Amino acid sequence: MSKQLIGQVSQEQIDAWKKEHGKVFAYKIEGRIGYLRTVSRDVYSLAATKVSSSPAKFNETVINGIWLGGDEAIRKEDRYYFGLSDFVEELMNKKKGELGEL
Repeated sequence: MSKQLIGQVSQEQIDAWKKEHGKVFAYKIEGRIGYLRTVSRDVYSLAATKVSSSPAKFNETVINGIWLGGDEAIRKEDRYYFGLSDFVEELMNKKKGELGEL
């Protein structure tokens, strides 16, 4: 049996999040786990309004907006937060098409 991670939730909770939000992601580090959903336009818009006051607030606002649960140290302690912030763009779940001039 695998060791319980700090912040780990039940499969039932994960299933409920999936039903509500679609995709759910797990971020694991040093025996800790945090759960996030993809970035919505609303969260992105809110984060964009924070950029003028401090560019670093963008990632923080996104992470706080998509955080579902888990070990709060991941979003509160800099050493974990900075690692998670590297994945913000990936969590936007973008689909890129083709753009061409006609």
